[in-house]
Amino acid sequence: MTNKKSHINFDRTIAGFNISEHGLKSYSKTFKLGPLSFTANVNGKSARGSLAIPGTGISFRNLLHTELPSLDDLKTPDLPEYKQDEWSDDDQE
Repeated sequence: MTNKKSHINFDRTIAGFNISEHGLKSYSKTFKLGPLSFTANVNGKSARGSLAIPGTGISFRNLLHTELPSLDDLKTPDLPEYKQDEWSDDDQE
């Protein structure tokens, strides 16, 4: 389902963060490597990268595209309950 359109259109990039009227959308950062520039864009679900030649209008979009794991996948599993060992060195019969 799409977001309801608002009467005010706000879309601004502040310090690499893309902010709209619906909140924070993504983060982007550009690195210059000699005559080329690489731009990385990360949103909540995926990361994308593009390569460009500045000043020419030539760019290769979405060269790198990877899905990011959700925070639920990164949780550590519950440890099993402590159980008393049946075999012990302390038991001398």
